[in-house]
Amino acid sequence: MRYLLATTVSLGALVLSGCFGDDNDRPRQQAPVAINYTAFVKAQLATTGDTREPVAINDIRFIFRDQTNPDAYNNVLAPDN
Repeated sequence: MRYLLATTVSLGALVLSGCFGDDNDRPRQQAPVAINYTAFVKAQLATTGDTREPVAINDIRFIFRDQTNPDAYNNVLAPDN
């Protein structure tokens, strides 16, 4: 009985010791810099071309400052007068 109890306690301590490891040797992931969505889209529209490479946007964090501005893209999308 004592052998079973000692084995159970030892295994429990071994398992729990793995949960409290030191994280200092693991590199911390940096939060992506926030980019103004309207400025980003305007820049992409300005450099549009048939031979242009796609832009990777999966790791970009956008800020939507113009979400209530219906005229945000007028200077880019409005036809020339």
